[in-house]
Formats: sequence, structure tokens, C-alpha cells
Amino acid sequence: MKHLTTILFLTATFAIGNANAQVKKTVVKKQPVKEQETKPVAKAPAPTAPATIAAEPQTQQTKQTERENEQVSKPKSNTTKTEVVTGQSDRPYKAALGIKFMWGISATGKYFFKKDQAIEAIVRYRSYSGLGNDIAITALYQYEKAIPDAAGLHWLVGAGPYYGNFSYKKSIYSDWYASGGYSYYGLAAMAGLEYKFNNTPIAISADWMPAFDFNGGGFGAESGGFGIKYTF
Repeated sequence: MKHLTTILFLTATFAIGNANAQVKKTVVKKQPVKEQETKPVAKAPAPTAPATIAAEPQTQQTKQTERENEQVSKPKSNTTKTEVVTGQSDRPYKAALGIKFMWGISATGKYFFKKDQAIEAIVRYRSYSGLGNDIAITALYQYEKAIPDAAGLHWLVGAGPYYGNFSYKKSIYSDWYASGGYSYYGLAAMAGLEYKFNNTPIAISADWMPAFDFNGGGFGAESGGFGIKYTF
């Protein structure tokens, strides 16, 4: 009986050992299957379609940006040219000194304080043969604009006050006038043309300056003339 019991015990132990070994083999075999099933999920690459879709809008945006830059750059160049032409045509120069002659001789000085607005001072001397001498000072506000399709040519209008003095000469007429002369003042207007030579600091002008004397002289039209200026 003892030998039978020992044999049964060894048999049971061997059976249990074989069962455990089979269980371990089954577990070991199942583990690679689990790794193969989980690995594709863990290493699954990110989808490439969104990247392609995202790249296409960027390319389209780049092309649109280049087109917008070209469209914006063209008006800028045109605007620059327009500004240059306008700046040159509205103000032919900054300041000028010159002379004017026809009804007497005058010294003139002109200054542009805006691109189309200027002030001009005129000192005129006129001699009346056998009668006397006339000296007058005029200050004019002028508005000047370029004439289209006529490079360098401008029209101008203006107005301003003046003051003068006439002195009689000693002659046969001296007995007719009790005083040696008289002063006068009034308001003058002017209209004319001015031409500025290109690349040369010279300008020429022709204008007419009617005036109204407030000291009894009334309306007078003998003023103005042709002028030449050195420009700055």
C-alpha cells in the first residue's frame, strides 16, 4: 500500500507539473499575439491627407499674397510719378529776384509759401519827361497754376495794396503846382503768364496790373510789363 501511495503521489505531482508547464506555454504563446495586435495601434502613423490639405491652402495664400503685392506696388509707382509731376508743375521755384519793364522799370522779389501761392514785392520807378518822377511799392498775393500740356508754363492772378509818391520836376509847369509832389495809394490787381526754363534758374513773365487809386486818381491801367527772374 505504501508503494502504491507513493506512486500515486508522484503521478499526481508529475501531472500537476505538466499542467503548469502547458499553462505557461499557453501564456507565452498568447503574449506575442497581444503585442502584434497592440503594436499597430501604438505605431500607427498620423494621417498624411490633412498635411497635404494644409499645404495646398498655404500655396494658394502665397500666390494670392504675391498677386496683391504686385497690384499694390503698381499704384505706388504711379502715385510717385504723379506726385513728382505735380510738385514740379505747381511750384516752378521756391523764390526769385528779377526786373520788370514796360511802364517804367521795376525790381521784383517773389516767394512761394505754398506750392501754388506766393507773395511778390514790386518797387517801380517811372519817369515822366519834363514833368516828374513816380516811385511806387506794391505787395501782391498771387495764385499760380500750371497749364496742362505746356511744360514750364503757368498762369497767375493776384491782388494787393500799393503806395506811391510822385515828385514834380522844376520846369515851366512848376508854377502850376503849388506843392513839390503828392502821395497816392490804392489796390492793384494782376493777371499774367510765367514760364520757367527747364534745368535753368531763369523764368520770364508777362502781366497786366490795373489799379484803383483811393486818393483821387481813380482807375489806372498803365502798369505791369515783361519780366525776367533769377530763381532759387
